[in-house]
Amino acid sequence: TAKDRLAQARRVTPEAKLAAAQLQIAREYGFSSWRAMKVHVERLSARRTFDEDGVPTHLPRVDLIASWPDFTAERPLNLLVSGCLAGLPVGVDGSTYGDHALIRRLIDLPNARAVTFCPENFAFGTPRATPDIHGGDGHDVLDGHAKVLSDTGEDWRAGMIAAAERMLAIARAHQVRLAILMDISAACGSQVIYRGARASSAHQIGQGVCAALLVRNGIPVVSQRDYRTLNGVFRRLNPAFRSRPDLRDHHEVDWYRDYFQA
Repeated sequence: TAKDRLAQARRVTPEAKLAAAQLQIAREYGFSSWRAMKVHVERLSARRTFDEDGVPTHLPRVDLIASWPDFTAERPLNLLVSGCLAGLPVGVDGSTYGDHALIRRLIDLPNARAVTFCPENFAFGTPRATPDIHGGDGHDVLDGHAKVLSDTGEDWRAGMIAAAERMLAIARAHQVRLAILMDISAACGSQVIYRGARASSAHQIGQGVCAALLVRNGIPVVSQRDYRTLNGVFRRLNPAFRSRPDLRDHHEVDWYRDYFQA
């Protein structure tokens, strides 16, 4: 808390003020002022991020997946997939951010059809600087309350919103039922994104700009880290896939619960 931070500061500088401690905390969280951070917290409190059972509202629930029709090669499950997860070299450095074999296995199923898109590549090209959200999450960017800044200091909010709108248009054109997006990204993150510049290694619960716009328009989003939900999607496409009740989605893993005290 600010009072704890003030107590620490006064051990070194007895004349330290509460306002200075509050401002320091706010800036660590990517906000320009203590008031701006408080307003963001109030917006989060009003936003329904989790259902009563603790499941994030952006994930496709078990009953939704069960309600899907039987998919065939002629009538497949239409998916929107982050380009990097599909193996396209569209990361900021021109890489795929590693091997995503599970996602590629899913989109290669005969009754699944994936349309791939990298919003950051669309808006800023590859290679590019690294964008992060400052002063909130993707919803706040869409509402004009937060910024998207590159690690070189450029204001990329307009470009990111344009990319999000393009991504939504693609999803609608292809009648997408589910988006599988790269977590942590300022564009595609769904469970966790960076809180301000990623050089600080600070994280927050929240969605990137493009994921937020999809969710607002009724398209569920799953990340490459949501293994429980992905297993459910696999089994809906092919009931012969083994059920794995031991798998967990990202909000259920120890790191997430410890970091966010969830």
